[in-house]
Amino acid sequence: VMDSRLVRTVALMIGLSILTWTFSGWVVSGNNTYLILSVVACASVVMTITIVRDWRSGLFIFLCWLIFEDMLRKYFGNSLFIFFAKDLILGITYGSMLLARRRNRLPIFKPPFMFWLAVFFWMGAVQIFNPNSPSIFYGLLGMKTYFYYIPLMFAGYALVRTEEDLRRILMLNMWIAIVVAGLGVLQSFGGGEFLTPEGMAPELLELSHEVREAPQSHLLINRATSVFVSDGRFALFLLLAFILAFGTAAYLLLRTKRGRKVVFVAVGVVSLATIMSGTRGAFVHMIISTIVLTIAVLWGAPWRQRQVFRLGKAIRTMAIFAGVAIVLGITFFPDAIKARWAFFSETMFPTSETSELGYRAWEYPEKNLESIFAQSNWQLGNGIGVASLGGQYVAKLAGVHPLGLGAESGYATLIIELGVLGPILWTAWTFSLFFAGWKVVRKLKQSALFPIGFAMFWYAFMLLGPFTFYGLNGYQNYLTCAYLWLIVGMLFRLPGLLSEERARDAARQALEREQSLEQESLELQGATLSHANSGT
Repeated sequence: VMDSRLVRTVALMIGLSILTWTFSGWVVSGNNTYLILSVVACASVVMTITIVRDWRSGLFIFLCWLIFEDMLRKYFGNSLFIFFAKDLILGITYGSMLLARRRNRLPIFKPPFMFWLAVFFWMGAVQIFNPNSPSIFYGLLGMKTYFYYIPLMFAGYALVRTEEDLRRILMLNMWIAIVVAGLGVLQSFGGGEFLTPEGMAPELLELSHEVREAPQSHLLINRATSVFVSDGRFALFLLLAFILAFGTAAYLLLRTKRGRKVVFVAVGVVSLATIMSGTRGAFVHMIISTIVLTIAVLWGAPWRQRQVFRLGKAIRTMAIFAGVAIVLGITFFPDAIKARWAFFSETMFPTSETSELGYRAWEYPEKNLESIFAQSNWQLGNGIGVASLGGQYVAKLAGVHPLGLGAESGYATLIIELGVLGPILWTAWTFSLFFAGWKVVRKLKQSALFPIGFAMFWYAFMLLGPFTFYGLNGYQNYLTCAYLWLIVGMLFRLPGLLSEERARDAARQALEREQSLEQESLELQGATLSHANSGT
């Protein structure tokens, strides 16, 4: 044994010496390319081993990469390797999950909406071979865009083993929200040049410098992108962060004091970032979500324990933090706030002569949907993926020109790709998910888990319902799609946490009753013995 250890030690020392000598030669000669590639290769090997050992580590690595991937694309070029690295990480994580399942270490649930989702999946698979599609690579892109992140719901379900796991996951996302939203606020106050490196890829530079003008006052606003490459992706992230922060704040107020201040700060920073983003959709959806979540949380509160008053306090505190953040913005950067308020009021208020509220809310997406029937192949579609996000990468890889089809209505996009059956089957599986999710929310009513459960349901409803009417970008965006399926899995795990909590409470009460009966029995025996002794 000693000889084998000695041989391994000597071999390790020789190997390290060779690596050190090689790296030193690269550094001296200025050959940084080989050095960088070697570091990346070593990091990839270590990451792969870590993920294979524990799929949860892979999931957290994937989420962090998902958030900050665009930042790498900004500073290191818009390379295909960086863009598809997240999918490689997730693929390794899926493999690790399968290994854990074979060892019976991964709990599995059966989604009640799986039938219609499977029907939609197989229709998409058939559309890969649509003769109207210019390349099979578009079909593969579409399958990745629509279905690659669906297994994350099994990861979300298995990830939440206890309420402590739930709290940690929520707090991680609150810190991410503070960092990302805070950077967006700094960028908007700084005129948009912050987080915009020199020499950025031209296509990313164009996305990162969206400027809008208020139609009456002619004030200009730079739409913030934060760590992302587009203002649209930042706006989608802000809505996700706000809904989760609202539900988390109400949940923590009913359950624990740990982390409350962090969540309230997240609400304030995200609220200010939503205004500073200059995105009308994000602003309107934040207001709508605030109203709906407030009513729902008060409706589902544990009234018997008078917890509704504590939830009222949570809502009031969130409003205070949001108000303070906005007041600070007005105090230190009045011109930036003024420009955004002018843009919002002049383009959305019904009393404004230049209001676009009615046109953007209904007329524009309706016309987009109607225009689809004037295009070719709308009956059977042109193939999955031909109008999906990421088509430019397919054109670059395969050298195939895109069809130039597209629409700003999600249902119109489904018709373009999948034909008339597309929106029908999409509606079938999404309504099946809504129905099953609402049943879960009803089970959580009158419990501390209701606020976060309803927030998860509301996010899924918004992304798959109203957002689809206005465009399929919300679902096809890899950030919001991945979070959607992760949240869906966590939502369906919450009733199990509630049942386990009630079982523990029942067991504790039974143990207390048993101990009480034993104590009474001992006291009775003592009294009987004392009485007998006194009689003697």
